[in-house]
Amino acid sequence: MKRIKKINFLSIFILFIGLILSIFLNPLYSQEINRLNENLIFCFVGDTGSVTEVQTVVAKSLAKSDCNFVWHTGDIVYPSGISSSEDPRLRTNFLDPFKEVFDKKIPFILTLGNHDYKQHPAAYLKVAQSNPLIIHPNNYFSKSNGAVCFFALDTTVYDKLYLFYKRKVQINWLISKMDSLKKDCKLSISVGHHPLFSSGDRKKGTPQLVKFLNKYVFGVVDLYISGHNHVLADEGERDGTVQLISGTGSLPGGSSQNKLKGRFNKEIPGYLRINLHVKDQ
Repeated sequence: MKRIKKINFLSIFILFIGLILSIFLNPLYSQEINRLNENLIFCFVGDTGSVTEVQTVVAKSLAKSDCNFVWHTGDIVYPSGISSSEDPRLRTNFLDPFKEVFDKKIPFILTLGNHDYKQHPAAYLKVAQSNPLIIHPNNYFSKSNGAVCFFALDTTVYDKLYLFYKRKVQINWLISKMDSLKKDCKLSISVGHHPLFSSGDRKKGTPQLVKFLNKYVFGVVDLYISGHNHVLADEGERDGTVQLISGTGSLPGGSSQNKLKGRFNKEIPGYLRINLHVKDQ
């Protein structure tokens, strides 16, 4: 896929300490991109699946935010996903906590996590079909907005050996989709649940996950956003791809280290906000 050297987006981690909102306003990554067709703000939140005080604070902040889209990086319902689109845990752990977000007509884009796979992951497809504000057409899919191309990935099939039979079809789709969009994409962003590496408690993915991400994502897209690790992190760049982690939507923490490494790494409730700017030539 065609890579570019100039990227212009502003990413901000919105942090919370207890019930007090603290906004970290330093741009983590900002360069230039040209000709986006409109200003859009994408907010990425992950691992929100437990009903906790943290989840409440994060959800209320998203409802008050200026996000045009909220993108879930996975683990929507703990501990075991949902058994059907009528599973009561869908309402208690997701729909009700984020009701104020839905009431503002902010679309929610879903990426599934490993916990969402434990019962019936296909149920989320039916959930999206019955709710116009939930976007989840498949476990992997693409979205484009002018010069910005998003690729939602199903990383759990590479993390779990028993799902090996689902891998090849996604790889073929990804290669084909990236090739078809390469002339239009000036900024490419992939979103998956599992990070390639982390300075938090989960240092790296399984061998098969690492192989997939190294070959088809890192060095191919400009930005990779994940959850899974319950941190907010800018892990820096590898092979020209910047990796950000947003996974503190309900249960931040878990690292065995007293002091986390990385460019920016906090075990504090919050979410990632990215502002995509128009720049006329």
